[in-house]
Amino acid sequence: MFKKIVFLIILSLGLCADNYANNLSVTSGEIKAHTEVFGDSEINPTTKDVKANLTIENGLDSIKGQIFFETITLISDKKDRDENMYELLNIQKYKTISFDIKNIVKNETNYDINGVLSLNGVTKNITLKSNINEQNNQILFDGGFLFNLTDFNLEPPTLLFLTVRNQIDISYKIEFKR
Repeated sequence: MFKKIVFLIILSLGLCADNYANNLSVTSGEIKAHTEVFGDSEINPTTKDVKANLTIENGLDSIKGQIFFETITLISDKKDRDENMYELLNIQKYKTISFDIKNIVKNETNYDINGVLSLNGVTKNITLKSNINEQNNQILFDGGFLFNLTDFNLEPPTLLFLTVRNQIDISYKIEFKR
């Protein structure tokens, strides 16, 4: 009887391990935003402080969870514009920007990552086009997407006769380890 109980415990632990999702941790990452000030210059804030709560069960299309960063970690090459950007993004109230991965679908050339972008207290469904590669338990997301500030209840700022473009182009490279 004792041997049967031990056998059942070992068998159940093995079955649980097969169904257990692996966590992914960020080993390096960079998210870049790009927009322009009409008649003046570009604004290109970047963060390398990317974090994630992701799991993977089997293949790359089973990755789910959240990628996020603290808004204050966005830094451009012009500190005075960073202060205006932080004010626009309401960093006192909304301290993080996040993307919740709902599903990943392989297409002919790369992957569609379907999820929800949360910015300024507003959530929107977004599809990211991404190259996703795995080698030696390292998974690399490399891609981009765009959105409009007004989609997230953010009004493009103006200064004198200069206006910031509404469209924000995002590019990212994030490496994860199983």
